[in-house]
Amino acid sequence: MAIEYVLLDVFADAPFQGTQIPVVNLAEQQLDEQAKKAIASEFQQTETVFIEPDASVPASVYNSHGQQRFGAHTILAASFMAFELGLSKSEGSFASFLLKQESGLIESFIDDKDGVPGNIQFARELSPTVDRYTPDAGRLAAALNTEEKHITFSKYKPLVVSVDTPTLIVPFTRPEHVLAASLNHDHWGALLGEMYTSELFLFAPGSITGGTEFHGRLLNPNLAKDVFPPIGNVMPEFIAYLAEQQETAAGTHTFSVDRGSVDTRKSVLHVEFDKKTGKEVRCRIGGNVIKMGEGQLFFPEG
Repeated sequence: MAIEYVLLDVFADAPFQGTQIPVVNLAEQQLDEQAKKAIASEFQQTETVFIEPDASVPASVYNSHGQQRFGAHTILAASFMAFELGLSKSEGSFASFLLKQESGLIESFIDDKDGVPGNIQFARELSPTVDRYTPDAGRLAAALNTEEKHITFSKYKPLVVSVDTPTLIVPFTRPEHVLAASLNHDHWGALLGEMYTSELFLFAPGSITGGTEFHGRLLNPNLAKDVFPPIGNVMPEFIAYLAEQQETAAGTHTFSVDRGSVDTRKSVLHVEFDKKTGKEVRCRIGGNVIKMGEGQLFFPEG
């Protein structure tokens, strides 16, 4: 049987940028878990979104290991496809779409550009935990194969922040130092016994695309040296980190952050967050989605 799919560039300001997310349209087919895992494996992307218009839960996310939680990239991809298939609710100049995840709901908002989906964003409330104990700058610098001055001269300080995943957030002075960093596995291994996470988010004020306030990069021991994975899923931790800073005043703040290198695909994420004394941080994360292709996947009957 032939299964329709589209290929989307998510958080992309131009074609062939952002993160590639395949979205499979199961309007006329029903597939079991194994079939969805097989299809996700065939695409060989980080994750694949499945849309089942007539199901009680019309959108889900899979990779080759099985069903996954929605993250920023897959929320935008599912919302884009829901708009195109008429599954979203028109609100005038924009449309809304509800995604179900476990016992909760995620609401997204899609700008309606004369029937074409525009900027997409979704809202979350954050309840972070923050651990101020981190290894000293010298040991962190050794673990990241960088100079200590690239960390210590930043106005920010390293923190471990957890919203969805505990993440060690390490500030750098300039984007080029973030790009040059890499894990020294011997030094990093010595630090692991003192922390409860192996996920790192490196960031610096500035931009590689010329139009953002920050540049960010995810690192962990399983990544190759020059790989720049999507950063959308760590945005809740980064937003909570910024809201935790004493110099971040109460009120609404906006910023954008890019990801990638000069020679690789680049992403641009747009963020707003509200900081109010005694209340949870509420944020909106959004960006552009570009349809890059559509086609059919031939899947064996039975």
